[in-house]
Amino acid sequence: MKRTLALYLASEVIPPFLFGLMTFTLILLVGRILKLVELVVNRGVPILQIGKLFALILPTFLEMTVPMALLLGVFLGLGRLSSDHEIVALKASGVSPVQILVPVAVIALMVSLLTLLITIEIRPAANSALRKALYTIAKNRVSSGLKEKVFNDDFPKILIYIEELVPPGETAKGVLIVDRRNPEREQDIFGKVAFIFSDEETQSINFKLFEGTVHERRPKKPGFSRTRFNTYDFRLDPEDILGPSRQKDPEPKELSFRQLRKTINMKRETGERFTPELIEFYQRFSFAFAPLVLCFLGVSLVMVPTRSRASRSWGFALCVSWLLAYYALLSLGKALGEREIVPAFVGAWLPNITLTLIAVHFFRKALKESPFLIQSKLEDLSFLVTRRIALMRQGRPV
Repeated sequence: MKRTLALYLASEVIPPFLFGLMTFTLILLVGRILKLVELVVNRGVPILQIGKLFALILPTFLEMTVPMALLLGVFLGLGRLSSDHEIVALKASGVSPVQILVPVAVIALMVSLLTLLITIEIRPAANSALRKALYTIAKNRVSSGLKEKVFNDDFPKILIYIEELVPPGETAKGVLIVDRRNPEREQDIFGKVAFIFSDEETQSINFKLFEGTVHERRPKKPGFSRTRFNTYDFRLDPEDILGPSRQKDPEPKELSFRQLRKTINMKRETGERFTPELIEFYQRFSFAFAPLVLCFLGVSLVMVPTRSRASRSWGFALCVSWLLAYYALLSLGKALGEREIVPAFVGAWLPNITLTLIAVHFFRKALKESPFLIQSKLEDLSFLVTRRIALMRQGRPV
């Protein structure tokens, strides 16, 4: 009986979980996919390199979409059982809410272990590899893509014009760089000579310009300012190749778990501020625990007695609502932790602690077979509106 029940519940939860995983991931990846396509069409980046970039970007989104998809699977899978009164039938057969929770919790545990692997090992390694891959692409584009007497626009928001390239291509004469990366100001940089070199340590492309001027314009100020220089350093980060849709990750996210612990210990010994690293440390475990919390919440909500068949139609809406609540609490906790208003552990675990307490409340109601007040009021309102609409269609007085 227990094995049959577990397999049956798994067959209801896993398909919508996989569907949600694919859907949520594609939705979040749309902006990046369009930018990667642009790299192929407009920048001439090979398809194989684009495929590598896509694979390296994916773990960052899976860290978020795996818990989201599990909650959707619980709401849609168990919601279908609830709307078809199969939950009621199971209870009548002597199956308790705990017996329904356990098989789903086993699935959530496996998802949590997968999320833990992504947050601790896969995502930091992918971020580091992504930065190296972007650096390699940027270096190749600069070394082989710059043309004489042509406005080179290989990098979004940056325009480079070179009058003459001196072989083997590391020295340029008559250089103009138009930098529009900062919306608050636009810079036109002129240099008689420029040395072009790459920095392996910072993984950036650098232009060292000599004897020139910088013209700077600001949208809210009339005119422009002009500054002469003997030497000027212009840095091109590899992230610029993906344009504004690629946000530079905070440094702690690029560290492996071992590097993160080492950085925290080192800063603690030297007296430096290590709050961002500490929040990142706790948040990696918090994300891994999120599938268990969301699973408990989803099962508790579905198991609360209902008089209507609205569970199926409301499943997706409830999922989105609770996900918004989770990530709102996540942002709040991170902000409070970074400002040191609350301890870093509390800030990172705030959404898990809050939703666990809510889930415990709902599960107790499920055990006592008592619907919560808001649900009852909504069901009464829904019944009243449906009844009035039916009477109006029949031409009878309301």
